[in-house]
Amino acid sequence: MNKLKIFLIVLLDIIIQATLLSRISVFNVYTNISIPIVVLLSIGFGAYTGSLNGMIIGLIEDAIFSPVIGVRALIYFTSGFLIGNSEAGINKEDPRSGMILTFFVTLYYTLVHYFVLYITGNGFNKAYLKGPILIEMILNVLLYYVLFRLFKKIFKFPKFKFI
Repeated sequence: MNKLKIFLIVLLDIIIQATLLSRISVFNVYTNISIPIVVLLSIGFGAYTGSLNGMIIGLIEDAIFSPVIGVRALIYFTSGFLIGNSEAGINKEDPRSGMILTFFVTLYYTLVHYFVLYITGNGFNKAYLKGPILIEMILNVLLYYVLFRLFKKIFKFPKFKFI
């Protein structure tokens, strides 16, 4: 049952990102719903689910939005894999750890994305790295919190039992 729910979440993510969030700006900054979803799936279900769904989301977003195919897929895949493998130090029940991870994954996403655009010769705005990135990080963290509350109602995350 969780696989169907995850599939629907990924599908909704792509639809919402492509139709709604890519057109609504706050202080000339666009939020990215895919980052909090990859973080949530990685924390909740581990490295395999987080990285696989991150790669799928990234490839679809690359095909829709990006001039270079594979950049977002690589970023989401590595983020999902690293977060999923480090679940020993992450509290699944507390949103603060995921909010912190979302903050840093947004920074990682922006730096790697702009680095690849720079290498491939596509232009990027250096001024974005000074101010608007902080707004995007805060928006993604707030979006993570909303999605965290929603995911807790939808999913039954596997828990570890200590003897």
